[in-house]
Amino acid sequence: MHASVLRYFIEVARSGSVRKASERLHVAASAVNRQILNLEAELGVELFDRLPGGMRLNPAGERLLRHAQETLHGYQVLRTELDALRGERSGHIKLAAMDSCFEDLLPTAVEAFSQLFPAATYTIASTQPMEVPQLVASGQVDLGLTFVTRLPAGVVAVSLAHLPLGVVMPPGHPLSTHERVALQDCARHPFIRSGAQPVFGPTLSAEYTAFWEAMEPVATCNSTPLVKRLVMAGKGITTFSKLALLGELRRGELVWKPFALPVLNQLQVGIVVPGQRALPQLTQNFVGRLARRLAQLEQEAAAL
Repeated sequence: MHASVLRYFIEVARSGSVRKASERLHVAASAVNRQILNLEAELGVELFDRLPGGMRLNPAGERLLRHAQETLHGYQVLRTELDALRGERSGHIKLAAMDSCFEDLLPTAVEAFSQLFPAATYTIASTQPMEVPQLVASGQVDLGLTFVTRLPAGVVAVSLAHLPLGVVMPPGHPLSTHERVALQDCARHPFIRSGAQPVFGPTLSAEYTAFWEAMEPVATCNSTPLVKRLVMAGKGITTFSKLALLGELRRGELVWKPFALPVLNQLQVGIVVPGQRALPQLTQNFVGRLARRLAQLEQEAAAL
């Protein structure tokens, strides 16, 4: 039943008269009466007792009144939501993220968002963690996903998840029995670097930066899937957040161990955005949904 028909019915029930209802609705009385008659014909039952002094709901009409009020309330809620979405149905989302976010977080978030907002378009760049905040600060992208350490001016983190850097190895590796792994232990084993640069600078950990620069890797590769394949093949160990390997950890294909350095165990992955520039509504909506997915992955990682 159309919303206008239900409004006519509710107003006649409230005023007890087609004429009074038409005056309040600013609609011709004949049009209101015709809609009421059509409604009764459609339902196959009279809804009012026609009395000399006006119209009064009968039991069938009282039941329909409850339904009509509930339906119109739900309809108004829906209209409010649709009005809010009207300006964010289309638009362009620009983001940069470290490569580990492309394993689960971003594919899941973009796929779900695209189903809700099929007109949205995207520019998504994979880059080194330390470069992400600078891209946001310069306005080249609207949001970024990275390890959050010291952020440049004008960039803020709007969502954080405890997903620190750790040591990744195949099952049965000598380091898999360690509760925490020291940097000197890593130095004794073949190492695969997941990029040409460390994920953070010496201001956070000079010790880790020195380790990174001093190592002689067996391979350097900025493709997370390939690095994981090399580790599973026994070619070496590497460092990743659990964010990059939740599937492999669930299946027992890889082992993740935290570093013995406390500063590394406090690292958080976050969504960073401009602090003084309002994002488009579409992008704000995406950020909110992305934050919820990041929180879900944080819980899943803590259970592994």
